Formats: sequence, C-alpha cells, structure tokens
Amino acid sequence: MKPAKVTRIVLVCAVLHNMRRMWGEPNPDVQDDLDEQPDIQNFDGPMDGRGVRNRLNSILFDV
Repeated sequence: MKPAKVTRIVLVCAVLHNMRRMWGEPNPDVQDDLDEQPDIQNFDGPMDGRGVRNRLNSILFDV
C-alpha cells in the first residue's frame, strides 16, 4: 500500500476510536487467549527451513 493510504486508514481508525469513547460505548470483549499457548518441545532434527517448518506445523496446527 502507498504511505498516503496507510496514513488515511490509521487516521480513520483513530477518529472512530475517539468517537466511540466520546459516546461512551463499552470496550469490545477482549479474549484472553494469549495465556493459553501450547507446549513446544525443543527441535531435535535437521536445522533446514523445511524441516523446522514441518515440525512447527505438526505441533501448532496438528497437520
């Protein structure tokens, strides 16, 4: 994206946020899923990109 378009998007988000606060709208529900992370074991294999990617996919996404 062009910098001018990104600037407009950020500006619009800030304006909408300020309008929400001015009108007293409640905060949207925030999910606290950040604390629930899977246990990741140390990688014991070849340190090539494909092997590491496949290992992470199998652990994180049950592929």
